[in-house]
Amino acid sequence: MTVKTFYLNQEKTVTLKAYMLDNVEGLKFCEKRPAILVLPGGGYEYCSAREGEPIAMRYLAEGYNAFVLTYTTKKRYPASLINAAYAILKIRQRSEEFSIDPNKLAVWGASSGGHLAACTATMWSDPVIYKALDCKPEDIRPDAVVLSYPVISGVTNPHKGSFDILLGEYASRDELSKLSIENRVTPKTPPVFIWCTADDDCVPAQNSLVMAKACVSNKVPVELHMYDSGPHGLSTCDKVTGWNEYFHLDNCKKWIELSVKFLEKYMNV
Repeated sequence: MTVKTFYLNQEKTVTLKAYMLDNVEGLKFCEKRPAILVLPGGGYEYCSAREGEPIAMRYLAEGYNAFVLTYTTKKRYPASLINAAYAILKIRQRSEEFSIDPNKLAVWGASSGGHLAACTATMWSDPVIYKALDCKPEDIRPDAVVLSYPVISGVTNPHKGSFDILLGEYASRDELSKLSIENRVTPKTPPVFIWCTADDDCVPAQNSLVMAKACVSNKVPVELHMYDSGPHGLSTCDKVTGWNEYFHLDNCKKWIELSVKFLEKYMNV
């Protein structure tokens, strides 16, 4: 495996860490692997290390080349979204170097990173984003998204801290509605996989429900798994990310296997 870190801004504060599996001679699959961009959570205040490399490792084990983005935090919208869109663009532009199929690029995000991942899935055609990157809208559209206990809505059981950073503490309802992803889903939104826990006391499960409902309304392929119990920030749901003391998380761990099957189906992996 090869690991490389790339800087995506002059200040060297936005980084893209690439994890690339070795190619096996004679196996064409290795020459053009599927890829996944990992967007950690952290309430838009920081990027959680627990939701970075551990997630990349799990998808690497499934044959994906993975990319972990450390994006801009503590800044107003659309700073972090432009970072994420730029990462998608660069991964596609360098697909040959990264040994990936540019048409099999998924985005994964957790919590506020889930909001950011959902933004990439629904706002790729926003002129504010693609014109800032001087590219075509389809260049920054992911082929699928995986959302782990995501922040979605600024009006339905919102995670106030995330929206305070994105829009300011005194944002109007109209501003909050604009960044509520359930209002941005269209029939052109890529397939969406979502999972959460029913008793999440940080980002309420209603966020996942309104996202799934919006996908259904727009006939976007969607798969939703809500587990009965589990704290926020589960990441891989195992001892690697600090959850070995929660014996009942064995059920939640299945989200990774289920998401891989979902991506296989909708990205033709």
